[in-house]
Amino acid sequence: MTDFTREIQLVNQLADVSTEVICQYFRQANIYAETKLADRSSIVTIADRQAEEAMVNILRETVPNDGIIREEGENIPSKNGRYWVLDPIDGTSAFVKGLPVFGTLIGLVDSHQNLPLVGCLNQPILQERWLGITGKIPTLNGKPLENPYAKLTDSQLKDACLTSTTPIMFITQRQQAIAAKLQQVCKRIAFGGDCYNYGSLASGWSSMPMVILESDLKYYDFCALIPILEGVGCIITDWLGNTLNSESTEVLAASNQTLHQQALEVINN
Repeated sequence: MTDFTREIQLVNQLADVSTEVICQYFRQANIYAETKLADRSSIVTIADRQAEEAMVNILRETVPNDGIIREEGENIPSKNGRYWVLDPIDGTSAFVKGLPVFGTLIGLVDSHQNLPLVGCLNQPILQERWLGITGKIPTLNGKPLENPYAKLTDSQLKDACLTSTTPIMFITQRQQAIAAKLQQVCKRIAFGGDCYNYGSLASGWSSMPMVILESDLKYYDFCALIPILEGVGCIITDWLGNTLNSESTEVLAASNQTLHQQALEVINN
Protein backbone atom coordinates (compact mmCIF):
# COMPACT_ATOMS: atom_id res chain seq x y z
CA MET A 1 0.00 0.00 0.00
CA THR A 2 1.29 3.44 -0.92
CA ASP A 3 2.63 5.53 1.94
CA PHE A 4 1.01 8.96 1.82
CA THR A 5 2.90 10.39 4.80
CA ARG A 6 4.35 13.28 2.78
CA GLU A 7 1.00 14.07 1.17
CA ILE A 8 -0.80 14.03 4.52
CA GLN A 9 1.73 16.45 5.97
CA LEU A 10 1.13 18.73 3.01
CA VAL A 11 -2.66 18.45 3.34
CA ASN A 12 -2.43 19.49 6.98
CA GLN A 13 -0.16 22.39 6.05
CA LEU A 14 -2.70 23.56 3.47
CA ALA A 15 -5.56 23.21 5.94
CA ASP A 16 -3.61 25.17 8.56
CA VAL A 17 -2.74 28.07 6.28
CA SER A 18 -6.28 28.35 4.93
CA THR A 19 -7.59 28.29 8.50
CA GLU A 20 -5.42 31.28 9.40
CA VAL A 21 -6.85 33.31 6.53
CA ILE A 22 -10.47 32.31 6.97
CA CYS A 23 -10.54 32.95 10.73
CA GLN A 24 -9.35 36.52 10.14
CA TYR A 25 -12.49 37.28 8.15
CA PHE A 26 -15.17 35.12 9.78
CA ARG A 27 -17.99 37.20 11.31
CA GLN A 28 -16.31 40.44 10.27
CA ALA A 29 -18.63 43.12 8.93
CA ASN A 30 -18.32 44.62 5.47
CA ILE A 31 -15.67 42.33 4.01
CA TYR A 32 -15.25 42.50 0.25
CA ALA A 33 -17.53 40.09 -1.62
CA GLU A 34 -18.82 39.55 -5.14
CA THR A 35 -21.65 37.56 -6.69
CA LYS A 36 -20.53 35.35 -9.54
CA LEU A 37 -22.01 36.17 -12.92
CA ALA A 38 -25.43 34.59 -13.61
CA ASP A 39 -25.60 32.86 -10.24
CA ARG A 40 -27.10 34.86 -7.39
CA SER A 41 -26.41 32.14 -4.83
CA SER A 42 -22.70 31.86 -5.70
CA ILE A 43 -20.77 34.34 -3.60
CA VAL A 44 -17.01 34.83 -3.46
CA THR A 45 -15.22 36.83 -0.78
CA ILE A 46 -11.72 38.09 -0.14
CA ALA A 47 -11.38 35.18 2.29
CA ASP A 48 -12.03 32.66 -0.51
CA ARG A 49 -9.41 34.22 -2.75
CA GLN A 50 -6.72 34.74 -0.14
CA ALA A 51 -7.14 31.26 1.37
CA GLU A 52 -6.89 29.66 -2.06
CA GLU A 53 -3.86 31.73 -3.03
CA ALA A 54 -2.09 30.79 0.20
CA MET A 55 -2.63 27.09 -0.56
CA VAL A 56 -1.59 27.43 -4.19
CA ASN A 57 1.66 29.19 -3.22
CA ILE A 58 2.62 26.29 -0.94
CA LEU A 59 1.81 23.71 -3.60
CA ARG A 60 3.76 25.47 -6.35
CA GLU A 61 6.80 25.64 -4.12
CA THR A 62 6.53 22.16 -2.59
CA VAL A 63 5.22 19.98 -5.44
CA PRO A 64 5.86 21.93 -8.66
CA ASN A 65 5.13 18.95 -10.91
CA ASP A 66 1.63 18.47 -9.51
CA GLY A 67 -1.26 20.28 -11.17
CA ILE A 68 -3.93 22.31 -9.39
CA ILE A 69 -7.67 22.47 -10.03
CA ARG A 70 -9.04 25.42 -8.14
CA GLU A 71 -12.30 27.29 -7.73
CA GLU A 72 -11.26 30.92 -7.83
CA GLY A 73 -8.15 31.16 -10.01
CA GLU A 74 -6.70 29.62 -13.14
CA ASN A 75 -5.99 25.89 -13.10
CA ILE A 76 -2.38 24.75 -13.34
CA PRO A 77 -1.59 21.76 -15.63
CA SER A 78 0.03 18.67 -14.15
CA LYS A 79 3.37 17.27 -15.31
CA ASN A 80 2.86 13.88 -13.66
CA GLY A 81 -0.88 13.19 -13.70
CA ARG A 82 -1.47 14.25 -10.11
CA TYR A 83 -3.81 17.13 -9.34
CA TRP A 84 -4.61 18.97 -6.14
CA VAL A 85 -8.28 19.96 -6.14
CA LEU A 86 -9.04 22.99 -3.96
CA ASP A 87 -12.20 24.66 -2.73
CA PRO A 88 -11.13 27.27 -0.15
CA ILE A 89 -14.64 27.86 1.23
CA ASP A 90 -17.31 25.41 0.20
CA GLY A 91 -20.43 27.08 1.55
CA THR A 92 -19.58 30.75 1.18
CA SER A 93 -23.27 31.59 1.70
CA ALA A 94 -22.97 30.12 5.21
CA PHE A 95 -19.63 31.87 5.74
CA VAL A 96 -21.02 35.32 4.94
CA LYS A 97 -23.92 34.71 7.34
CA GLY A 98 -21.51 33.82 10.13
CA LEU A 99 -22.60 30.17 10.28
CA PRO A 100 -19.80 27.60 10.85
CA VAL A 101 -21.17 24.97 8.47
CA PHE A 102 -18.82 25.65 5.57
CA GLY A 103 -15.52 23.94 4.94
CA THR A 104 -12.24 23.93 3.05
CA LEU A 105 -11.94 20.98 0.65
CA ILE A 106 -8.50 19.67 -0.30
CA GLY A 107 -8.20 16.68 -2.59
CA LEU A 108 -5.34 14.89 -4.34
CA VAL A 109 -6.26 12.82 -7.38
CA ASP A 110 -4.43 10.56 -9.82
CA SER A 111 -6.00 11.74 -13.08
CA HIS A 112 -4.68 8.78 -15.06
CA GLN A 113 -6.78 6.38 -12.98
CA ASN A 114 -9.52 8.86 -11.95
CA LEU A 115 -8.61 7.90 -8.38
CA PRO A 116 -8.90 10.35 -5.48
CA LEU A 117 -5.90 9.49 -3.31
CA VAL A 118 -6.36 11.82 -0.34
CA GLY A 119 -9.25 14.01 0.74
CA CYS A 120 -9.64 16.56 3.52
CA LEU A 121 -12.68 18.45 4.77
CA ASN A 122 -11.56 21.15 7.20
CA GLN A 123 -13.96 23.24 9.28
CA PRO A 124 -11.69 26.00 10.62
CA ILE A 125 -14.04 27.57 13.16
CA LEU A 126 -15.14 24.37 14.90
CA GLN A 127 -11.63 22.94 14.46
CA GLU A 128 -12.89 19.76 12.81
CA ARG A 129 -10.75 18.04 10.21
CA TRP A 130 -11.85 14.96 8.30
CA LEU A 131 -9.09 13.09 6.47
CA GLY A 132 -9.59 10.27 4.01
CA ILE A 133 -6.89 8.17 2.36
CA THR A 134 -7.72 5.61 -0.29
CA GLY A 135 -7.74 2.13 1.18
CA LYS A 136 -7.69 3.31 4.80
CA ILE A 137 -10.27 4.17 7.46
CA PRO A 138 -10.88 7.94 7.49
CA THR A 139 -10.37 10.03 10.61
CA LEU A 140 -11.89 13.06 12.29
CA ASN A 141 -9.26 14.98 14.24
CA GLY A 142 -7.09 11.88 14.19
CA LYS A 143 -9.74 9.47 15.51
CA PRO A 144 -11.11 6.72 13.22
CA LEU A 145 -14.60 7.34 11.87
CA GLU A 146 -17.39 4.79 12.15
CA ASN A 147 -20.60 4.97 10.13
CA PRO A 148 -23.28 3.15 12.19
CA TYR A 149 -25.55 2.82 9.16
CA ALA A 150 -22.99 1.35 6.76
CA LYS A 151 -23.92 -2.33 7.05
CA LEU A 152 -27.69 -1.98 7.35
CA THR A 153 -29.49 -3.98 4.67
CA ASP A 154 -33.06 -3.17 5.74
CA SER A 155 -32.89 0.61 5.39
CA GLN A 156 -35.94 2.17 3.75
CA LEU A 157 -35.70 5.27 1.61
CA LYS A 158 -38.92 6.68 3.06
CA ASP A 159 -37.33 6.69 6.52
CA ALA A 160 -34.09 8.39 5.46
CA CYS A 161 -33.36 12.11 5.63
CA LEU A 162 -33.07 13.54 2.12
CA THR A 163 -30.63 16.44 2.11
CA SER A 164 -29.63 19.05 -0.48
CA THR A 165 -27.79 22.31 -0.03
CA THR A 166 -30.54 24.32 -1.75
CA PRO A 167 -33.57 23.59 -3.93
CA ILE A 168 -32.38 26.09 -6.52
CA MET A 169 -29.39 23.89 -7.37
CA PHE A 170 -31.75 21.75 -9.46
CA ILE A 171 -31.58 23.69 -12.71
CA THR A 172 -33.13 21.62 -15.49
CA GLN A 173 -36.67 20.27 -15.65
CA ARG A 174 -35.27 16.74 -15.40
CA GLN A 175 -33.29 17.58 -12.25
CA GLN A 176 -36.31 19.29 -10.71
CA ALA A 177 -38.53 16.30 -11.50
CA ILE A 178 -36.06 13.84 -9.97
CA ALA A 179 -35.67 15.97 -6.84
CA ALA A 180 -39.44 16.22 -6.51
CA LYS A 181 -39.84 12.43 -6.86
CA LEU A 182 -37.31 11.74 -4.11
CA GLN A 183 -38.86 14.42 -1.91
CA GLN A 184 -42.21 12.66 -2.26
CA VAL A 185 -40.70 9.32 -1.19
CA CYS A 186 -38.69 10.59 1.77
CA LYS A 187 -40.67 11.73 4.79
CA ARG A 188 -37.82 13.90 6.03
CA ILE A 189 -36.22 16.64 3.91
CA ALA A 190 -33.51 19.12 4.96
CA PHE A 191 -31.86 21.94 3.02
CA GLY A 192 -28.56 23.72 3.71
CA GLY A 193 -25.20 22.43 4.84
CA ASP A 194 -22.96 22.35 1.74
CA CYS A 195 -19.94 20.09 2.36
CA TYR A 196 -20.76 19.83 6.06
CA ASN A 197 -23.62 17.48 5.11
CA TYR A 198 -21.05 15.01 3.81
CA GLY A 199 -19.00 15.29 6.99
CA SER A 200 -22.12 14.45 8.98
CA LEU A 201 -22.90 11.58 6.62
CA ALA A 202 -19.42 10.09 7.02
CA SER A 203 -19.49 10.53 10.80
CA GLY A 204 -22.92 8.98 11.32
CA TRP A 205 -24.10 12.05 13.23
CA SER A 206 -27.61 12.10 11.79
CA SER A 207 -30.50 10.66 13.79
CA MET A 208 -31.41 8.49 10.83
CA PRO A 209 -29.65 7.35 7.64
CA MET A 210 -29.08 10.09 5.07
CA VAL A 211 -29.33 10.49 1.32
CA ILE A 212 -27.71 13.54 -0.27
CA LEU A 213 -28.92 14.66 -3.70
CA GLU A 214 -27.11 17.55 -5.38
CA SER A 215 -26.57 18.98 -8.84
CA ASP A 216 -24.85 21.89 -10.56
CA LEU A 217 -21.59 20.94 -8.81
CA LYS A 218 -17.98 21.24 -9.88
CA TYR A 219 -15.13 18.78 -9.30
CA TYR A 220 -13.75 20.81 -6.40
CA ASP A 221 -17.15 20.50 -4.66
CA PHE A 222 -16.87 16.74 -4.15
CA CYS A 223 -13.45 15.33 -5.10
CA ALA A 224 -12.01 15.58 -1.58
CA LEU A 225 -15.12 13.97 -0.08
CA ILE A 226 -14.87 10.69 -2.01
CA PRO A 227 -12.13 8.92 0.04
CA ILE A 228 -13.73 10.13 3.27
CA LEU A 229 -17.16 8.71 2.44
CA GLU A 230 -16.06 5.52 0.74
CA GLY A 231 -13.71 4.73 3.60
CA VAL A 232 -16.63 4.41 6.04
CA GLY A 233 -18.93 2.46 3.75
CA CYS A 234 -20.98 5.34 2.40
CA ILE A 235 -21.75 5.32 -1.31
CA ILE A 236 -21.13 8.33 -3.55
CA THR A 237 -21.72 8.32 -7.31
CA ASP A 238 -23.40 10.35 -10.00
CA TRP A 239 -27.18 10.09 -10.50
CA LEU A 240 -26.76 7.07 -12.78
CA GLY A 241 -24.64 5.17 -10.28
CA ASN A 242 -21.41 5.82 -12.16
CA THR A 243 -18.06 6.67 -10.59
CA LEU A 244 -17.63 10.41 -10.23
CA ASN A 245 -15.05 12.18 -12.36
CA SER A 246 -13.90 15.70 -13.18
CA GLU A 247 -16.82 16.19 -15.59
CA SER A 248 -19.54 15.09 -13.15
CA THR A 249 -22.07 17.66 -11.97
CA GLU A 250 -24.71 15.50 -10.24
CA VAL A 251 -23.95 13.71 -6.96
CA LEU A 252 -25.89 11.06 -5.07
CA ALA A 253 -24.53 9.95 -1.69
CA ALA A 254 -26.06 7.64 0.89
CA SER A 255 -25.32 6.09 4.26
CA ASN A 256 -25.26 2.60 2.77
CA GLN A 257 -25.60 0.57 -0.40
CA THR A 258 -29.25 -0.33 0.24
CA LEU A 259 -30.40 3.29 0.41
CA HIS A 260 -28.26 4.26 -2.54
CA GLN A 261 -29.79 1.53 -4.68
CA GLN A 262 -33.32 2.53 -3.70
CA ALA A 263 -32.58 6.16 -4.60
CA LEU A 264 -31.18 5.09 -7.97
CA GLU A 265 -34.34 3.13 -8.67
CA VAL A 266 -36.47 6.23 -8.04
CA ILE A 267 -34.20 8.30 -10.28
CA ASN A 268 -34.16 5.77 -13.12
CA ASN A 269 -37.91 5.12 -12.99
